[in-house]
Amino acid sequence: RGYPLVNISEENDNYTVEALTPGISPDQIQISVTGDQLTISGEKNPLPENVKPESIHRTERSAGRFLRTITLPEEIDRDKVAASFKNGILKITLPRAEDAKPKMIHVNVD
Repeated sequence: RGYPLVNISEENDNYTVEALTPGISPDQIQISVTGDQLTISGEKNPLPENVKPESIHRTERSAGRFLRTITLPEEIDRDKVAASFKNGILKITLPRAEDAKPKMIHVNVD
């Protein structure tokens, strides 16, 4: 498994990725999309703000830089990708590219 942990769902013409990012500030997260690849990267601080290193007795949560690339089933319209952050969950909405959507073909009767 990679970090952050994600759930991926599909509805209508969008994919939705929800990533667990507790303890990370949204301004420390970078999101990029190329074709059918979504990349989430950033840095998780080892200590909460206003905590002195000498006052820590145990540290079990991971910290440092992270990078996760996810391959989606279809190409994404990168100009319409949207992201939001609430309660430690990063939500990314990824619309399918027009070329990836099914095209209905009309059958002519002679």
